[in-house]
Amino acid sequence: MAGPLPWPVVRRLCKPETVLAAVGVYGSFLLSSPGRVSADSKQYLYLDPGAFLARTVELWDPSIGAGTVPHQHLGYAFPVAPLFWALDALGLPDWVAQRLWLGTLTFVALLGARWLFLHLGLGRVAAFAGALVYGLSPYQLAFTARISVLLLPWAALPWLVGLTMRATRERSWRAPALAGLVLLLAGGINASSLLLVGLAPLLWVALEVGRGRAAPALAGAGRVAILAVGVSVWWLVGVRLQGAYGLPVLQLTENLRTVAERSLPGDVLRGLGNWFFYGRDPSGFSIDQAADYDSHGLVVALSYAVPVVALVAALLVRWAHRAYFVVLVLVG
Repeated sequence: MAGPLPWPVVRRLCKPETVLAAVGVYGSFLLSSPGRVSADSKQYLYLDPGAFLARTVELWDPSIGAGTVPHQHLGYAFPVAPLFWALDALGLPDWVAQRLWLGTLTFVALLGARWLFLHLGLGRVAAFAGALVYGLSPYQLAFTARISVLLLPWAALPWLVGLTMRATRERSWRAPALAGLVLLLAGGINASSLLLVGLAPLLWVALEVGRGRAAPALAGAGRVAILAVGVSVWWLVGVRLQGAYGLPVLQLTENLRTVAERSLPGDVLRGLGNWFFYGRDPSGFSIDQAADYDSHGLVVALSYAVPVVALVAALLVRWAHRAYFVVLVLVG
């Protein structure tokens, strides 16, 4: 008779809901336009991932024009470029490698949300339902197959929140160390995205201080902060130099008016509101789904259904952590 699986992580991954989520997530991406590569950023990942990986560690790229300071190449040195290099070395087609990458982002986000909700005391069914809402959020549409690397902070968010909660309740360095590992995997590309994601753990610390648990909360947050800085120096220095000596990308494409124009509270509630999602030219929206979320009556109504149900539940359901999630919504 077979005994229990030897490793806790393996046992968790083999739970029926986890297997169902994996099949649904990876299957959906692999069934979407098979054989075609979407227009994701950094096409070098598909053309020659090995050569691109070798160039990411340099802050001067002589292969473009007469040489230039590349924009955000350094952040691809880990984990994105090594992943695509490994998949290429295994001989997988480019489109399969891309779908596995996109599927992994969604699956990691879904697993993180499920783990967080279980950590907060929800049952398996409730935790899985919450994970589906988070992992299948339309928020992804602004980035998937366009600038998918910016989904790394989104995938890391529930893990960072849960590990910060543990760090403020425990005296060990285990949770801060795991949070540092998550930051190492998710950081490196876009400092503003990571800083905005960091608001969620900071709000938890602030609530803990307000509840009279200032000493353990600040001590735990301090341990997380020390390791967070330690694992981020490598890309912070690179981003600073690239910003100072590279092309003025932000001033040209992402000025304040462009970024804020569609960042309305209603859109943020339904997981949208990102300026890139609504980008358009004379031929229409740059992302196909934007037209439906913008003006299709049924799609708009359904996209508001989840946040409306959640807000009603926040009024009716008594839950120890309700205040924290209400604050997250208000700050967001």
